[in-house]
Amino acid sequence: MKKFNPYLIVGVGALLLSIIGLYNGYPLVYSDTGTYIYSGFDKFIPYDRPIAYGLFLRFFSFNYSAWFVIIIQNIITSFVIYETIKLFEFKKARLTQLFLGTILFLVFFTGIGWYSNQLMPDFLVPISVLVIFILLLKSERDYPGFILLSFILVFSLISHFSHLLIGTSIVGVVLFCRLIFRHKFSIFRLKRTLVVSIIVASGWLFLPTLNYIIERQFILSKGSHVFLMSHLNDTGILKKFLNENCNSPEFKDCKLCQFKDSLPNDAASFIWNSHIVDSCGGWLGSKEEYSKIISTTLTRPKYLFMNVYRSASYGLIQLTRNDIGSGLSAYNEGSAPYGQIHWRFNSELNNYLNSKQNIWNGVELKFDVLNRINFVVLIACLLFFILIFASSVFLKIAPKTILFILFVAMAIIVNSFITAGLNCPYERYQARIVWLLPFAVIVILAKNYSILFKTIYGLIVKK
Repeated sequence: MKKFNPYLIVGVGALLLSIIGLYNGYPLVYSDTGTYIYSGFDKFIPYDRPIAYGLFLRFFSFNYSAWFVIIIQNIITSFVIYETIKLFEFKKARLTQLFLGTILFLVFFTGIGWYSNQLMPDFLVPISVLVIFILLLKSERDYPGFILLSFILVFSLISHFSHLLIGTSIVGVVLFCRLIFRHKFSIFRLKRTLVVSIIVASGWLFLPTLNYIIERQFILSKGSHVFLMSHLNDTGILKKFLNENCNSPEFKDCKLCQFKDSLPNDAASFIWNSHIVDSCGGWLGSKEEYSKIISTTLTRPKYLFMNVYRSASYGLIQLTRNDIGSGLSAYNEGSAPYGQIHWRFNSELNNYLNSKQNIWNGVELKFDVLNRINFVVLIACLLFFILIFASSVFLKIAPKTILFILFVAMAIIVNSFITAGLNCPYERYQARIVWLLPFAVIVILAKNYSILFKTIYGLIVKK
């Protein structure tokens, strides 16, 4: 292993991650995959998402094969995991063994491969978390590495509006802790923390700039108001608001008032399975009315309290939604993914239709056993987390590893509250990131196994 260079090791890691795609027989797709492919190839900004990942699909498919896309995604994932482990200063041979062993564990016992092999930007959420951590601690002498990771981070953030909010919140928490608890978080140098904060903040400029280049519109999103309204509907706040305000002079002409007694029960139905959005002017025409209602619910104390309370409860619920495989059903003829695969990668259509995801309506993809294993892994990690911080063990192990698991836990919580606060609890949002927890535990065990063994053995002997 000593003879192998890092590029080869990262390549082997990418190959191990590709096991899931190879097992399926084709890159995995989700219902939104069709929109991403369509927007990237035809270069237009969708109403409901940014164009950045669509352009990524177009560029890295080389207009030929979707396989190239997941190869690149797995290389990015492998590279970032390698760079993360390298931060903890393992010897070269041990670093290689730990890296490959970690990748294998994560592939077979968590959801990492089910997202890195999917034609969706979801895999970029945990990547952005790790890259922020790396940039905060990476040596200043590695300029090429710093620039490459910064590029990956900015792309990850602008690939979806929620990613930008998650990344901004994470660096916001870090900056707050660095300023308020200076001595406890001195490992995060203030200058570097500010640099990383600026890199993350640049996403708020790059996203509308990209939109301007594509469609001459300097905007963050075309349809964020629709998603926020669907969240208000899901929480029940919208119905209460309409019942109380549709007779008032300010809101009596709102088109939504005609639906106050027939609102769907969930966010998805509000957007996709009803005529409400179209009846209110469509994605663009509804903006003025929807924005007015959203603004009112955020400024009037009664509705603001309801918003905070419901969003907080949704965030806690989201923390428990970790099942892998949500939405990975069959997408055959008539679906958006099928249409785009047929159009853009026609020579691969048979491979797509014969993938395990698509044959026999997707019954070949069974997640019951994996989800049970994943549940056990997460519970074990949670118990380990409690053991570390409920005793004096954390005082004896490497501070950087403690910081890492705290950082990961914070990021998972931030992801939960932001995604649920923008939409509603859904398994996909949490399953895509929660593999970071067992990853952090593996790093702690690998770096501190002798201290942990002695401490735990001592506790057992005392009892």
